[in-house]
Amino acid sequence: MNEKEKNSAQLLAELEALRASEKNLSAVFDGLQDGVFIHSMDGTILDVNVKALQLFRMSKEQVIGRNIARDFFRPHNPLEKLSDIRSKLLIGETIGFQWVAKRAGEKSLFPVEILVRMIQRDSRDVVLTTVRDITRHKKKKIQLQQRRRQLALILDGNPIPTFVIDKNHHVILWNKACENLTGVSKTQVLSKPLDSRIFYPGQIRPVLANLVLEMDRQRIQELYKDKNIKASGFIPEAYEASDRLRIQGKVRDVYFLAARCRDADGEVIAAIETIQDISDRIRAEEALKANRKLLAEVTANIPGLVYQYSFSSLGNGRFTFISNGLRTMFQLSPRQVMRKPELFFLRLDAQVREQFQTFLQMPAPSGRLVEFEFSVESGATHKWYKNSALADVRSKGEILWNGMLTDITEMKRLESMKSDVEQMVRHDLKSPLMGIGGLSKLLLNEELSPRQREFVDAIYHSSIKLLHMINHSMALLKMEENSYILHPEEFDLVEMFRSLHEEFLPSADGKLLKFIHLLDGLPLSWEDTRHVQGERLLLESLFANLIQNAVEAAPEGSRITISIRSREHVHEVDIHNFGAIPESIRHNFFERYVTSGKKYGTGIGTYSAMLIAKTHQGDIRFTTSEQEGTHLIVTLPRSFAELD
Repeated sequence: MNEKEKNSAQLLAELEALRASEKNLSAVFDGLQDGVFIHSMDGTILDVNVKALQLFRMSKEQVIGRNIARDFFRPHNPLEKLSDIRSKLLIGETIGFQWVAKRAGEKSLFPVEILVRMIQRDSRDVVLTTVRDITRHKKKKIQLQQRRRQLALILDGNPIPTFVIDKNHHVILWNKACENLTGVSKTQVLSKPLDSRIFYPGQIRPVLANLVLEMDRQRIQELYKDKNIKASGFIPEAYEASDRLRIQGKVRDVYFLAARCRDADGEVIAAIETIQDISDRIRAEEALKANRKLLAEVTANIPGLVYQYSFSSLGNGRFTFISNGLRTMFQLSPRQVMRKPELFFLRLDAQVREQFQTFLQMPAPSGRLVEFEFSVESGATHKWYKNSALADVRSKGEILWNGMLTDITEMKRLESMKSDVEQMVRHDLKSPLMGIGGLSKLLLNEELSPRQREFVDAIYHSSIKLLHMINHSMALLKMEENSYILHPEEFDLVEMFRSLHEEFLPSADGKLLKFIHLLDGLPLSWEDTRHVQGERLLLESLFANLIQNAVEAAPEGSRITISIRSREHVHEVDIHNFGAIPESIRHNFFERYVTSGKKYGTGIGTYSAMLIAKTHQGDIRFTTSEQEGTHLIVTLPRSFAELD
């Protein structure tokens, strides 16, 4: 091959390479994701890529030769004045701006981002303009701005004082609550570094938000070590503290919490801090501590154990207070038992523990005093305790028990001793009394002078009466023990009241009292009859005690009314006098040893009356007032067969 042929072949190879290069360049040009226009300095479009055609919905033939500034963008755009920026383009600068594009033949407009630069093409200067549709970006930006405005409105309306600083430590939000707390308006602080003297008069120092923004843990500990500083247990990258500050000249107890704010990419962009005035809460807590201390001091001298137990609707129970008597009675620490209630309950027998749980978990307490006794074995000792508690139903179903445990070991010992003594006295008295009764009865069969017979007869009847009293006392003891076996017999109730009338008439005359007896609402005649079933001696004792009470309580010159009325299944006896039962004993009128204002009263009369009524499957109730006086109403079954 000669030189000419070699040159021709080389030229052909270069042309092929150039064609391939242009083909590759064209492929890259059309493959760009942004619209690209190549135009002259006067705006005439020389070339355009596929993306630009898609963006403006036109063909290449429709685009080539058009003016880019006039035909594709809103008027007064920078492309209309390329000659003004030619010098910048010639030195290689890229000019960028945002504008609004338009589609030929359409009224629709859309936001775009435009980049303009000078390039060489075919050995001459041309302009390359790239166009990017930023409609979605604009929408997102608008949405973000709206969300920021909404968030600003929410934070501004937040009742908790709140401020936000950006990454340059400038205040970008200062809500109304913050203005009210500090007395500093947002216009004084926005876009400026936060002035710490707002919170710390006379001190220029970082506040917690400044330190959290940089997460300067060392400085946080240095400045807030005595301010209850701690990392938040709920918010990541947050710290909380409390302090006593003077704000607007007023000393306030303040709780503050500061946290970092990150964007969607995880970059720290700000720090937010909330400030709460907790002065009222602190004062309430201090008052509560003082009250608890006072309560502990007061209950420390009470012989027993005072407690408060809370039982929630979720089934959880805990002691909210226990006095120091717990140490003396059970050798337990009140603080430990308040943390772990089971420590107390494990000291009790299983049966007692169940008894406690039954009453403490009562779903609907009656409002009455709940009392029960229990014993605890402790080594060689046997202790008796009495629990007394009242329930208070709170909101959301919480039941609060206020109670007291009393050591009744000594009382139990004395009761047992008293019972032993009573039984010994009864048995020791019966034998000689029976002997006296038997001997006096034998003497009555002998020839005696009238005066001797009168004395012996008195001895006989007195011994018989004493034997009846001892037997009655023994019967009451068995009734208390629920071991008494009733032997009912039919007898005339009217005849019994006639006997009682004769017995109490002298006492009534001494106070100028008048007895009135009624039968089914009409005046009673001693010739009337009303048969009942029961043990006459017991029922006579019951009514004698109640009539005795009425005689003692009735005002002088008044009347006592005894009304007998028979209903379908019961007899009802109403004993009325114009005296009132003292308020101090109304709640336990029928309990043992309860008496008031009687010089020689034993407090056993009404107690034994109720025992006898209950033994007869009956009851006693009363009404009393200063105006109406007192009604003691006894109900007894007409026959025991009707109740079986």
